[in-house]
Amino acid sequence: MRIVVFGAGAVGGHLAARLAAEGPGAGIEVAAVARGVQLAAIRERGLTLHIGDQRFTGRLRATDRPRELGHQDVVIVTLKSSVLSDSAEAIGSLVGPETTVIFAMNGIPWWYLYRAEAAGTARPDLAFLDPNERLARAIGLERVVGCMINSANEVIEPGVIRNSPGTKNKFTLGEPDGTISPRLSAISAALGRAGIPAPISASIRTDIWDKLVRNLATSPVCAMTGEPIGVIGRHPELLDLSRNLMREGLTVAGAHGIDLDVDFQRAYGDRPISPHKSSMLQDFERDRPPEIDGLLKSVQAFARAASLPVPHVDAVTALVVEKARRMGLYPKAEW
Repeated sequence: MRIVVFGAGAVGGHLAARLAAEGPGAGIEVAAVARGVQLAAIRERGLTLHIGDQRFTGRLRATDRPRELGHQDVVIVTLKSSVLSDSAEAIGSLVGPETTVIFAMNGIPWWYLYRAEAAGTARPDLAFLDPNERLARAIGLERVVGCMINSANEVIEPGVIRNSPGTKNKFTLGEPDGTISPRLSAISAALGRAGIPAPISASIRTDIWDKLVRNLATSPVCAMTGEPIGVIGRHPELLDLSRNLMREGLTVAGAHGIDLDVDFQRAYGDRPISPHKSSMLQDFERDRPPEIDGLLKSVQAFARAASLPVPHVDAVTALVVEKARRMGLYPKAEW
């Protein structure tokens, strides 16, 4: 099985390192699409992943010109939603007649409404997640497999990824229509042989929302404070804000037929204590466009479609957007 990891940053680097280290024995040939210093490090030294006391190191082909790699069996896209559309044609260059494209990303994915069952409320307008349908045209919705990431990672130096303590490192896969297809089973089994847990879900949208409401409660707070998730547990005002963000997210999900078996206590205990920096904060620190549309604007879109007020989501979204605009990381307002 030929697999390309498109975007070898924190999460993509985790996957690529495991596949490079253990994939050959599982019948997997892996390559990565990267850029800049990360690309240079992969070419020179390969990728190294630290999970607790374990260390995985592997050499693999890496390029910033994906067309050179040819058509693949599987493309795992780990780009952030904020930069995804601009890479549509590059991803498409890897797609052949039998290629499956897995979007392993946080937030609501661009393909979310494809083959989605009606939930008894108005469908949100999610066109902003795929402007001008660039992704749909370059890749094709029929090739898409969804993925819910449960793996917190950070690039600690070029070519070296550290997995955060306590993370489950699970990559849940699911077809948009909920079927357990042959391609899904084959990909899940191949990743499993390489040591990457990839369970199959018949309700991938529920899994996506489960992760989203957890991120919603922490990511924007971390982005605004510049602190790891544990900052929320040290300040009662932030704790109250975090709880309200999750509450609003759960209400919105429920209005669209997503029944989640999660609450703040179950997700974070009495108060968050994690030393992990949210992906949104990591983006700000590295001057990269944060996932505002997938994590925040999309929740607003679902709320508007259901005529639900989400004042806490609206407030933090406005603040995060303004911070990103001041740093040149989000489009200017159109008046």
